[in-house]
Amino acid sequence: MVAVHRIDALPDGWGPCVVTIGVFDGVHRGHAQLIRRAVERARRMGLPAVLVTFDPHPALVVGPPRDVAALTSIPRRAELAGRLGIDGVCVLRFTPEFAQLSPAGFVERVLADTLHAAAVVVGANFTFGFRGRGTTDTLTELGRLHGIDTEVVGLVHRIDATCSSTAVRAALRCGDIRQATAALGRPHRLDVTVTTQADGEPVLDAPVGSAIPTSGRYFVRIDGSLPGVLSIDDHAHLHLRRPRVQPGSVGIEFIDALPQTLHGPAAGETNRAV
Repeated sequence: MVAVHRIDALPDGWGPCVVTIGVFDGVHRGHAQLIRRAVERARRMGLPAVLVTFDPHPALVVGPPRDVAALTSIPRRAELAGRLGIDGVCVLRFTPEFAQLSPAGFVERVLADTLHAAAVVVGANFTFGFRGRGTTDTLTELGRLHGIDTEVVGLVHRIDATCSSTAVRAALRCGDIRQATAALGRPHRLDVTVTTQADGEPVLDAPVGSAIPTSGRYFVRIDGSLPGVLSIDDHAHLHLRRPRVQPGSVGIEFIDALPQTLHGPAAGETNRAV
């Protein structure tokens, strides 16, 4: 398992590393390309590769309201990043106070003084600091002052899918599971807790703020292997039609939608989060 640390509570002796920064919600194909480049850079330099993510999503703290329903939990991001070679994940608590930090303050406080970054790998659309005023050019310039090399990775463009977390959420809002899968590079997974009612009927609960597909019926895979059918009602309640599963934590992967679920959301509808 990849070690996950709060960035304000790193273990003693934290040394130089290669850092990649972003929310990384979903760890989609574009994220995967960025992570692989960071890992390659780290291996060449003989240093650990570290992914820095934010919690909560910055859009929940600053900026206009928008759909940022979570595609992956922090542990799930760490798991997926670890499969790509990341050695450690650092979680940066995003607060209103932190949002006031200038680009120069971010580089000095987070990258130089805390993480001791030797290099940082970011996407071409990366912004940081107060009101996102820092760009990749800013990062390159400020990093040079602290001996941090900056590598900028181009965005992934695919014919079959737009590789962004926003695009994945939009596909889920429409029940377009195939489009979400194409962007992610794997099925969207919802981690739920299963309990049993007095009548023996299972109850599925997803964490608050999870990205749940629109109402309808879906072909799913339970815990990576067991096929099933899941229904989602208009209130985003989950009903596993088959198979019956034991109480506990269950991972539900969305494989495809039954035809009647492939419809667009009503005007003004946003992704429902439980």
